[in-house]
Amino acid sequence: MVRFVRFLRLSAEQRWLLCKAVTLLAAIRLSLWLLPYPPVRTLLDRLGRSSPRLAKDPSPAERLAWATTVAGRFVPGGSHCLSQALTLRTLMTRRGHPTQICYGVRELDGAPFMAHAWVEHDGVVLIGGGNLDRFRQLLAPSDVAPAGGIVTGGRRDVE
Repeated sequence: MVRFVRFLRLSAEQRWLLCKAVTLLAAIRLSLWLLPYPPVRTLLDRLGRSSPRLAKDPSPAERLAWATTVAGRFVPGGSHCLSQALTLRTLMTRRGHPTQICYGVRELDGAPFMAHAWVEHDGVVLIGGGNLDRFRQLLAPSDVAPAGGIVTGGRRDVE
């Protein structure tokens, strides 16, 4: 009941954005569960094309990250970093914000293998930024949103 009251206290714009984020995150989570990554990514690339109507949306990148993070609390498995990264990237690229999904792997001796995904916008981590010093970043040119800059690929350390 408390969550519902908090939801009602949001502005109409925030409620609508949160509903969009919950729906998109749930669809992405289900897609990743049922399908391999490449077809999901292809579909999201098509869905994530910039929309002239949404490009006029004044939602700042931080507001879209907020909606994605909150949506993760309501979708089963919604805290999954890749699902959230793909959700935020799609919401942002539809609005013309340049983004990059970054992938990293943990390379600590004796620790189990661990991978992580996060989203950067204008050099700032918007989502998934906790403890990035534990990961070695892998760059892939295909993960730069169309509105973003050119990435040559390869690897770099997360600083």
